[in-house]
Amino acid sequence: MQHAPAAIAVAVTLFLAGCSTHDAGAQEQPAMKSTDIKAIFPDPSLEKMARAIADGDRAKILALAPTTDLSGHGDKNVTLLEWAIYSRSTEALAALLDAGADPTEFGIDQETVVHMAAMVNDPKYLKVLVDKNAPIDVVSPRGGRTPIFRAVESKRIEQFNLLVQAGADLKRVDSMNNSLLHVAAQTSGGDLVLKLLELGVDPRLRNAQHATFQPYFFTTPDKLLNADGKRARAAVKAWLADHGIPVEEAG
Repeated sequence: MQHAPAAIAVAVTLFLAGCSTHDAGAQEQPAMKSTDIKAIFPDPSLEKMARAIADGDRAKILALAPTTDLSGHGDKNVTLLEWAIYSRSTEALAALLDAGADPTEFGIDQETVVHMAAMVNDPKYLKVLVDKNAPIDVVSPRGGRTPIFRAVESKRIEQFNLLVQAGADLKRVDSMNNSLLHVAAQTSGGDLVLKLLELGVDPRLRNAQHATFQPYFFTTPDKLLNADGKRARAAVKAWLADHGIPVEEAG
């Protein structure tokens, strides 16, 4: 039998970084073995619910809900809602929400199911959560980041757009006073940096290192950028010039 910590840690890591159900030629996640589910959810009532979730069985989820602690956790603190995303089941996710599962419950890495949905490579789970009015600005105790930070750092443009359309707070900063601009400058490239500027994120904001987003964005020499990178950098420089903000060229 696979040891429980290894089971959930490997499973979730592979899912977050791995194949997408909507990418052409993507390989589906193999079904969890019965013994794996029991290792991850050793509590008998949670195990039953986890099996129903893995099967995407809406009727069974709703039938089990009244006698199941929907705020219960499995190994690595995984919540049932997070388990629904790992199980690649929008049906199970919707059923749990309809049954009263709390989408603000902290799970893996002290983040919510919305954080997870913002960074996996299929936006359909976040669409379910947004459609069900799940709170989208819950702050994680780990790093002080909301779900849109996860979308930005994971380069999930569809999820970013969903969260913006749903009214996500774009002016929030994390525990190190990093804005979304800081995160985008470090991880997501010029197009998203430009979009955040256009959406009103303050380019003058400084983080705990007393730096604006610019040192991170301009750190790569121009000569090392490809055509898209040069185009995006030029567009950001033009935006800054148009708004009277000096460009902080890399030293």
